[in-house]
Amino acid sequence: MHQVHTANGRTSARLFSESQWEEISGRVAEAFRMTSDETERLRNKNIAKLIAATPFLAGCQDAARTAVAHLGTYILSLRETKPYFNATEEDNGSVLERLRLISNFKGGDPKIIDRALSLLALNMVTDYRRDAAEDVFLNKYNPVSVGEFDFEALVSDLTRRVEEVSCPEMEQILPIKAGPLGFWGY
Repeated sequence: MHQVHTANGRTSARLFSESQWEEISGRVAEAFRMTSDETERLRNKNIAKLIAATPFLAGCQDAARTAVAHLGTYILSLRETKPYFNATEEDNGSVLERLRLISNFKGGDPKIIDRALSLLALNMVTDYRRDAAEDVFLNKYNPVSVGEFDFEALVSDLTRRVEEVSCPEMEQILPIKAGPLGFWGY
C-alpha cells in the first residue's frame, strides 16, 4: 500500500480499487457511447487504467474528477479526434509534451505522478519505435524515425525515473518488467 504524507504529518493509504475502475471506466464508456466490446477493451487496457489510477495513487485532491477528465482525453486521442493528438514537431521539446493534457493534478505526491507520466511516456516512445517504418511510409510525423528523439537514451532515462520510485500498486497495473510494453490504443 502506497503511503501519502498529509499536511498534518499523518499518512494515509491511497489505493485504486477494481470497483473504482469499473465505475469510472463504465461511466466514461457510457459518455462516449462505447459498444460493449469497446468498453471491455477499455477496461482491459492497462494504460487506460494507469491514467485513471494515477490521481488516486498519488493522493490528489479531486482524484475521481481528474481520473475521468484524463481518461476522456486518452479516449479522444484514439477516436475520431486522434489527428489532433498525433505527434508534431512542436512536441520535440520534451517527451512528456504529448502527455501535457493528462498531467494536470491538484496536489498529490509529485514522485508518484512523475513515475506514472514516465511510464506512460515509455509506452509512447516504444510505440514510436514500433511504428517508425510504417510512419515513414505513411508520411506521418514520428520523432524517433526523424531523429528528434534518441530512443535508447529516452528509454534509459524513463526507465530510471520509473524504477527510482517504488509504487507496487502502479506496478500491478502496468509492470515495467513485463517485457515489451503495450500498444497505446485499446
